[in-house]
Amino acid sequence: MSEKKNLSIEFSEEVTQKYLEITGKKTEAEVNADCMPSGVTISIDVGGPFGSVAFVDGKEIGEVELSLS
Repeated sequence: MSEKKNLSIEFSEEVTQKYLEITGKKTEAEVNADCMPSGVTISIDVGGPFGSVAFVDGKEIGEVELSLS
């Protein structure tokens, strides 16, 4: 049996700010249109030695740190 591991994804302050800007605008527009907020999709491209990049609803927001513990 293999050892259990946890994968953590960390957004920097700058990337977090971009995330909040995108999601805030989207949520505000949906609420103002009298719609239920739909949420977002977060994607992480793991690029090996070239770093990992996060996307929110298809928009690149920047590099993220991955750690395995």
